[in-house]
Amino acid sequence: MNLQSRLQALQGSFSPAEQRIITLIMLSPPDIAKLSVTALAKLAETSTATVVRTSKRLGFEGYPAMRLALAAELPHTLPPLESPLAADINETDSPKQILHKLLAFEVEGATATAQLLKGESLEQAVAALAQARRIDVYGAGASSLVAQDFCQKLRRIGLIAQTFGSTDESLVSACQLTAADVALAISHSGETAGVLDALLHAKNAGAMTLAITASGRSPLARKADVVLPTSSRELGFRAAAMASRTSQLLIIDCLYIGVAQRLPGARDALRKTHDAVRQRRR
Repeated sequence: MNLQSRLQALQGSFSPAEQRIITLIMLSPPDIAKLSVTALAKLAETSTATVVRTSKRLGFEGYPAMRLALAAELPHTLPPLESPLAADINETDSPKQILHKLLAFEVEGATATAQLLKGESLEQAVAALAQARRIDVYGAGASSLVAQDFCQKLRRIGLIAQTFGSTDESLVSACQLTAADVALAISHSGETAGVLDALLHAKNAGAMTLAITASGRSPLARKADVVLPTSSRELGFRAAAMASRTSQLLIIDCLYIGVAQRLPGARDALRKTHDAVRQRRR
C-alpha cells in the first residue's frame, strides 16, 4: 500500500503535531524526502520523537524508511486528504455502478486495515481470548451486529461469550468480570459512550481489555490494553457503518480462526454444533 493510501486509512486519527507533519508531506513530498529528521521536526514545530512516531504510525520502521518512500513512490504532490474519491457514489449511479464502487471501496478499506494491524497486537488478542474464562463484547448500532457475530462464532467452539442489548446490561456484566476474563469493545469512532463505559468498568474489574476502532487517539483506544485499528475512511454517501463493518468483520474472523487454532477441542465443538443445527434443517 502506497503512502497516500496509508494517509487515507489513518485520516482523522492524527494529533495536531502529527497533522502538521502530514500537511508538510502532502504539500511537497520530494522536498520533505531531502530533510533530516531534525529539520522536519523544526519545520513542523514539533519534536524529532513525534516525527519518528508519525513515520511508524504510517507503517514504516522509522523516518529513514519513510524518506525513501517519499522519494521513490511520490514524485508529485499528494492530493489533499479531504478531496472525494474519484469513484464516489452519486445520485445518478445505477445499482450496478453502486455495487462496483462499494466493492472497490470495501476492498480498499479491508486492505488498509490489514496493513495497519500489527502482528504483535493480534497475537496478544488471540492469546487472551483463547485463555479467557469468559468474554464480553460491547458494541452499539452497526458495531453491535459485529459483536453478535463474533459471540456466535466463539460459542460454536465452546467459549463463553456474550454481548448485550443495552448499556445497562453491558455495565452489569462488565463490573462482574475478573482478571481471568476478556472484554472487547467495538466502536468505529472510539467515542460511543455506552461502549466506552462498559470497557472502563471491565478494566476496573481487572479484565483484559481489547478495542477495535478506527481512531487511534480516541478515548476507547487510549483506555484499552490492546488496540486493533481499522481503516478510518468515510467519504460521500458512505456512512461509518458501511465504511467500518467490513474491516471489523475481517478482524473478528482473524481472531476467531486464531483462537480456534489454539483450542484443542475446537474441531470437536464445531462438529457437535454443526450436527445439532443440521438436525433442524428440512
